[in-house]
This record gives sequence, C-alpha cells and structure tokens, in this order.
Amino acid sequence: MSDTTDDPGIAQRLERLERSERRWRRLAACGVLGVAAVALMGQKPASRVVEAERFVLRDAAGHARAELMVEGEQSVALRFKDADSMPRLTLGVENGAALLVLNERGGRLRAGLVALPHGAPGLTFYGTNGKPRAEFNLTREGTPALTFSDRDGFETWKTTGR
Repeated sequence: MSDTTDDPGIAQRLERLERSERRWRRLAACGVLGVAAVALMGQKPASRVVEAERFVLRDAAGHARAELMVEGEQSVALRFKDADSMPRLTLGVENGAALLVLNERGGRLRAGLVALPHGAPGLTFYGTNGKPRAEFNLTREGTPALTFSDRDGFETWKTTGR
C-alpha cells in the first residue's frame, strides 16, 4: 500500500484548500473593518455647546441658587438666589434695557441700576415697601436728574434738570 501523503493530488487539493481559507479569512477581516469604519463614521464628536431655555443651579439640599433664563421675546436674566431660593441679585436685559437689581433677604427690591435702550442710565433705591425713594438718572439729553420720594412713592423733591 502507498502512503496518502505522497499522493500529489491530495497535496494540490490541500494547498488549494489552504489558499481558499486564507482568502476567506482576509475577506472576513475586511468585512469586520468595513463595518467598524461605517459605525465609527456615524459617530459625531461630543458637542461643546449645551442649549436650553433655562438653566437652574441647585445646592446640595436641592434649593435653586442660580438661574439663567430667557423670559419672553425681549428678556434674558441671570438670577442669584439665597439659601431660601429668594432672588438676591439679578443681571439681565429686558425690552432693550440692561439692568442690575439688588434684593434684600426675603426677595424685596432694594436697588436697581439700569441703562435704557436710548442709553440713559439710572440708579434707583427702594424703601422697605418696594416703592422708589431716591432716583438719580440722566435724561436723553444727558441732563442729570435727582428725585426723592416719600414712603408711598410720591415725589417730595426733584431737581429742575438744567
């Protein structure tokens, strides 16, 4: 009997089978790489922009301590709050006017600084009842004006604006 490993036909078939197996392995590897490439191309990089209409910053107890928000069409505000979530400081733009508002504990309005849309600045101090007590501003023409009011908000003295 002859040894089967010496048969040239079997050796040729074995060589063809090994070549075919190598070819299929290469095709499978290319297919896996192709699928991975398509999957990775579909991934977009993480966005560096966060968009929202309102952001709320809370403390460990869950109280709102700061807010950045859009209010209506003409208003945006950054509001800082105390431990009771009452507004203490507001920086914003409202109807074209830039403003800075200071509140006392409990949220009562105490002082405001404003730059009106036409450019005239103003500073107002409020009484404990929220009514204006003293105002200093410039008119459109740049004339300074000073006004004092009683506790009910009625004018008691005003410069003539010369």
